[in-house]
Amino acid sequence: MRKIPVIISFVILSISCAKEEPLAFSEVQLSADSFEACSTSNCPELNVQYLLATGNKEVSDIINGVIELHLVTILTSNQDDVQNVVTIKDAVTSFIADYKQFETDFGNSFIAYNADTNMMVSYFSEDLVSIKLDYYLFTGGAHGYGGTNYLNFNPKTAEILTSTTMYANEKEFLKYVENKFREEFQIPKDSTINATGFWFENDTFYLPQNVGFTESEVVLIYNQYEIASYAEGPILLTFPKEEVLEFLEFH
Repeated sequence: MRKIPVIISFVILSISCAKEEPLAFSEVQLSADSFEACSTSNCPELNVQYLLATGNKEVSDIINGVIELHLVTILTSNQDDVQNVVTIKDAVTSFIADYKQFETDFGNSFIAYNADTNMMVSYFSEDLVSIKLDYYLFTGGAHGYGGTNYLNFNPKTAEILTSTTMYANEKEFLKYVENKFREEFQIPKDSTINATGFWFENDTFYLPQNVGFTESEVVLIYNQYEIASYAEGPILLTFPKEEVLEFLEFH
């Protein structure tokens, strides 16, 4: 019987230790110097920076898996055979190999490849962690391609937040944003949303694929080609949080 308090104490101590490891993030940086293949020959310009979640292992493992898959998809978007690419380092290695193959095929008379990613935590609360990713890749052609993505998680469960879980009333938020969009870009209320040259599918306004959060703002960004030409660049809308709190599931 005397062993029971010891066991209970051990369980309590274990739980306490687990609670002492909150979710946190550190930066990881990969450059050409990180790869042996670049030590003896030309390599693309590499500045691949991303975040590594630490602390709560169950949550951080899920978040790291999402971040990894997201970056692997971006870094290999110009390649056909990526079956063996699993990790971010694999993806950069594949990007380097693609560059070297291109160099072998066409010589040194082309502009060098470039991969640049930058990731940061734009907002962190008990209910939401919002991660912002800026990326740019150049693999030849008239111009490179890039954009800004947001990954939004519930920091307690690592659940990826979607329109269903982010908004208290998505339909009302949609109406509110459309009115602001029309004001910003001088689109008359009695005209279609594409009246001034936008590319909304079916001539129907919709929220962007990427919505993010900061301490004071809600950020909506339509990346290039999402609703307009490449030349128009990304289209950004920002709203003070207090202005749109009624539409959100969290504060």
